[in-house]
Amino acid sequence: MSTQALPSELVEAIGRYRLAFLITIGAHDGPHTTPQQTILDANRVHLPGIGPTTRRNIAASPAITILWPPTAPDGHALILDGIATVSGADLDIRAIRAVLHHTVAPESGAARCSGCRRFILDSPDDIAAPGIQPVIMA
Repeated sequence: MSTQALPSELVEAIGRYRLAFLITIGAHDGPHTTPQQTILDANRVHLPGIGPTTRRNIAASPAITILWPPTAPDGHALILDGIATVSGADLDIRAIRAVLHHTVAPESGAARCSGCRRFILDSPDDIAAPGIQPVIMA
């Protein structure tokens, strides 16, 4: 597990949400979505108490997505892609990228808001060369 430090802006964003949805994919199943409480532990995302389907899916494919839905109709959703590692009954997540994305009402016609942020944090070991540095993109 990486000792990656998350950007403070992303840590603050995660702290504004209470409930997340973990999305995993197994070897022979479609997507599996579970509601999760998330914990920031030493600046890492930690999901306590995973179930047996999530555990099987992570064994087959450790790539995950976490979705924190907006807390208001015109709020921001936070979406994080990462690599999960089972740790006892829990999951530790190495974040790869995240986006804080504004929900847009159909009648507004807006394409993107100034509060939207994209975070490129790390690259999976099998895709990127070692030593890639985290970058925050607006």
